[in-house]
Amino acid sequence: MAFNVTGLTNYTNEQSTELVVKSLFGAKTASVLQAAGQVQVGVKSAEALNILNSDVFLQADGCGYNPSGTTTFSQRVITVGKMKVEETLCPKTLEAKWMQTQIAPGSAEAVPFEEQIGNEKAARIAKLLEVAMWQGDTATTNTNPNTNRFDGFNKIIDAASASTIAGNTTSATAITTSNVEGLIDDIYNAFPADISDADDLVIFVGIDTFKKYTTALRDSNLFHYAVEMEAMELNIPATNVKLIGVGGLSGTNRMFGGRLSNFFMGTDLANDEEDWMMFYSRDNDEVRFRSAFKAGTQISTPDQLVSFTLA
Repeated sequence: MAFNVTGLTNYTNEQSTELVVKSLFGAKTASVLQAAGQVQVGVKSAEALNILNSDVFLQADGCGYNPSGTTTFSQRVITVGKMKVEETLCPKTLEAKWMQTQIAPGSAEAVPFEEQIGNEKAARIAKLLEVAMWQGDTATTNTNPNTNRFDGFNKIIDAASASTIAGNTTSATAITTSNVEGLIDDIYNAFPADISDADDLVIFVGIDTFKKYTTALRDSNLFHYAVEMEAMELNIPATNVKLIGVGGLSGTNRMFGGRLSNFFMGTDLANDEEDWMMFYSRDNDEVRFRSAFKAGTQISTPDQLVSFTLA
């Protein structure tokens, strides 16, 4: 006689879906885009952003019909990278340590602190995705496995440099507390007239640049301007532009300005592949952790985007 457990499922972390969302949208850039509705879901490999553009010419009203103007459809493609994280966790390794008090009696088929481990993994993945969303590069010369899964905004914007607007109008060679206010103003002044009155204008900078800017504001005695340091966001004084500090641009000395609606993130989430689980492998007598997901970036209108690079 023996136990028949074929009708029972192996252990699975019931918070798997929640942790996937935490990993994808725990990143600052991704959370900003998600809040603005700039995340395109259901992207399993590549998907087009469909863009509509139309020009209009006013004419003197009179008899006859004189058509003018063109309505143009174009596309830019979001290509997502497929990624996974896997780890083996053997509960027996913990039996001789203080964690033994947290292991269930008998033959262990689960590890203690599953939720804490999952949350830690989610935070780590979010940090890696934040960097990849800006610094990702699928070129074969990039051997960093954390940034070579999909192309980030930096590469995509640089590839469209013939259309984007140069933001370093003073040929600055460094960003300091002494010049950062002027450099941000230069980006603001470089916004094309067509978008200058938009209600979603942003300038993305690294957290290091953001801190230099807030230090400069403090030194200028501009204390009456509210600075949400916890969120790394502030409204640039006397403008309709929000400055956003993101970890993915830290250390790069890059800054990008434009409409928030110009930036897109692609992911799947609707797919069962994008899951997060911790399960007991009976064949291997071990607990296994696995997370799989997809992510990618794209911009929609390069000629409305200001790109800053040091001279």
